[in-house]
Amino acid sequence: MRFRYRWKVVAISVVCAGATVAVFDHWRESAHSFAASSPATNAQSAEQARSAYDFVNSIGVNTHLNYFDREYGNFSFVKNELQMSGIRHLRDGVHFQDPGYNRLMYGRWAELGALGIRFDAVVDPRNNLGPVRPEILEEADQLSNHSIEAFEGPNEMDISGQSDWTSTDRDYIKALFRSARSLAGGNRFQIIGPSLAFAKRGSELGNLADSIDAGNLHPYPAGKMPSHVFPEQTDFAKNVSGAKNIVVTETGYHNALNDHTDQPAVSELASSKYIPRLFLEHFSRGIQRTYLYELLDETADPGLANNQLHWGLIRADRSEKPAFIAVKRLIEELNDTATPARLHSLAWSLESKDSRIHHVLLEKSSGEFDLVLWQETPSYDTFWQKDISNSPIATTLALTGAARRLVLYEPSVQGDPLKEWKDTAKIPLAIPDHPLVIRIVTR
Repeated sequence: MRFRYRWKVVAISVVCAGATVAVFDHWRESAHSFAASSPATNAQSAEQARSAYDFVNSIGVNTHLNYFDREYGNFSFVKNELQMSGIRHLRDGVHFQDPGYNRLMYGRWAELGALGIRFDAVVDPRNNLGPVRPEILEEADQLSNHSIEAFEGPNEMDISGQSDWTSTDRDYIKALFRSARSLAGGNRFQIIGPSLAFAKRGSELGNLADSIDAGNLHPYPAGKMPSHVFPEQTDFAKNVSGAKNIVVTETGYHNALNDHTDQPAVSELASSKYIPRLFLEHFSRGIQRTYLYELLDETADPGLANNQLHWGLIRADRSEKPAFIAVKRLIEELNDTATPARLHSLAWSLESKDSRIHHVLLEKSSGEFDLVLWQETPSYDTFWQKDISNSPIATTLALTGAARRLVLYEPSVQGDPLKEWKDTAKIPLAIPDHPLVIRIVTR
């Protein structure tokens, strides 16, 4: 949705983006029902943990590295902020100009690739690429020093104004799939289907499961809590991707409180609560990867009047928003070097039966568990434009046996541990509307 095209590729300082943004309020199609995501329970039973490494690798962000005339033009700053954030996956676009531009642009991808960052590369017929050919994909991969992990089909063609958008999408993704697979080692590229501004229009596009490895969604919550988009959006996605995994290639919250033309804004404080929860909610519901829109506010707009300029984790003055810090700390606390060779189960329970408490249970390769708990509840009133003060839910965490050590973290508040317990099976908790991380060392 918000990832805009700048169509006229006329100079190195004004070049088109790799994907588009819909300016329409397609948030209205979001689900009005609330489906609880792994609500915590008071019944003590063993739960299979998921990989902390996989969760951290499910976190991505959209960039516009070709916006040389905006904040993205300061590549040393962008590179430094990405390193500090711990985010390993970017979504950006493929388009070529002259050889000098191509070397400069994809040389930046290569520099980030050397840091372990990988790209979802959007390939779109509106990027002056011409018909999809294996040579295009190979050139992008070689110029970026093999930092591309996925190629993605056209972006939101359903709002392109083209009457034949469905056939364009179908033909383009099939050509993209064939071209990628024809390359030597082409199976290493994941092919992500075309995105839609309105997921319900997938029924017009039809099933493309034989030409993709993963489906695609742009489920913007429109200022509501992250779970608001489920299950309607994932149900719509099945019309295109069938039983394939789903990648959310755009979603997020903007902070343009004085722009009332599109999706409602939320405060920076609310974003710092919602965005970490968004990544957790999506992961808990089986979304393979979620790319937040976007890394930077692209240029100054002190009046907060243009929502297109306030989706970033970082302000246009290059200061980090609270959401950047909250995501960075969450990654730091859950980071791991690899998926555990074997995932284990943990028996645990909460005294409270409150359905607002959601959770994800993760395990690290060290054998330590990270239990992440949060209140999935509205944190911002978009009508009155006020933050909602939610009281923490007091409860007790109980294990079946004493843990050697339990450590409490609250990423939105501070990076250091809040409290530590040793040799105990029960601890008191106060669960807020942002993530708590309880590290559980059992052996």
